Amino acid sequence: MDKHKRGSGLVVTGKPAVAILAMIGIFILWRLLATYDTVAPEIEEKLRFTLSAEYARSLLPRIQEEVASKDEEGLRKSTEELHAYTKKISFASLRRRGGGDNVYVRAEILVDGKSPPVGKSVRYFQFSHSYLLGYVYTQEAFALEYYLPFFGD
Repeated sequence: MDKHKRGSGLVVTGKPAVAILAMIGIFILWRLLATYDTVAPEIEEKLRFTLSAEYARSLLPRIQEEVASKDEEGLRKSTEELHAYTKKISFASLRRRGGGDNVYVRAEILVDGKSPPVGKSVRYFQFSHSYLLGYVYTQEAFALEYYLPFFGD
């Protein structure tokens, strides 16, 4: 009697195994290349707004001091500078991958044509999409999530 029982499983060998591996490789390559799109203007606007809020945080202590001392002229200038951050932010490159509920964006950020005052110049962001709200900023993402978006689908 045979003491070594084999489990019931599917074993694929030969040409069918090669064909299955080739199909998996083609699928991964297609997802890496075909999901590379331009960014919708709505996403670019929301990303610019999010970044301007982050970069403008350095102005907040000065604005608080100006409010406390009732320095209207200084407060006006600081407020103008705060609003100007949105106009100062540009993107050397802005690309999107993914789809459906998860959109990942790779941004090469410039502030006044230079590296940003805070953080890295190349960053990755995740957006979700809602029929009611449009694109919604979710969180900063890892590069791996951008380059391999099908892991999250």
